[in-house]
Amino acid sequence: MPEVLEVESFRRAAEAVVGRRVKAVTHADPLVVDASVADLVVDRRILAARRHGKVLTLDLGANRRVEAAIDLHFGMAGRIVVDGRSPIDELVYAASDDDRWLRFGLLFGRGRLVISDPRRFARVTPSRDGAGLGPDVWSVDRRTFRARLNGRRGPVKATLLDQSVVAGLGNMLVDEILWRVGIDPRRSVSTLTPEEVAEIHATTKRVLEQLDRRGGSHAGDLSVEHRRRGEFCPRDGAELSRGTVGGRTTFWCPRHQG
Repeated sequence: MPEVLEVESFRRAAEAVVGRRVKAVTHADPLVVDASVADLVVDRRILAARRHGKVLTLDLGANRRVEAAIDLHFGMAGRIVVDGRSPIDELVYAASDDDRWLRFGLLFGRGRLVISDPRRFARVTPSRDGAGLGPDVWSVDRRTFRARLNGRRGPVKATLLDQSVVAGLGNMLVDEILWRVGIDPRRSVSTLTPEEVAEIHATTKRVLEQLDRRGGSHAGDLSVEHRRRGEFCPRDGAELSRGTVGGRTTFWCPRHQG
């Protein structure tokens, strides 16, 4: 599933089309693409590609003035392809690519940008400019992070997955972060000490930088290979626990995560 790291790689790929003018919308799956998008984008130039959390926004206009913007949400298995190339050849847990799964396309004078999504959970809409989202997890400072968690209740994992609290984290990244910090994902966020919150924040920053270099959310130390029944903790060798937290399949170490 695309998390903040994958969407950041999509943003970098989309920078290649900045400055190009949209000639046509070539794919517009009605389940994926809002009906108003074509009128917003055709004959406008891409001015910028920016990201907030897991949302990629394309600013459009002329003469350096933004006249419109669209948000690209990638759902469970969506990915971006620019000029025939994608920064992610195949997402973990996703099917391989097929032209039948092209759900949205922008045609330029040269080249194109498309979204491929076999599951049709991606969405392309007029931009909401981050409405309803918390601060971006990659740039949020420690004080703001602490304030966003303050007064919350419920499992710490569910809180970190809540995009209105902080935007960008998904299932695999949260499991990796809590595994590294040594906090049980089921634990109530209201029981965290200030020191533990600070460590979650610092570890999140380290994880994002490290996994960005490694190639994505799937490349953690608690890797995809460990996310199966009967696997063992790569830190201390205990058999990993598996359960549902915050509505998501969760893996943690019962020995060192307390």
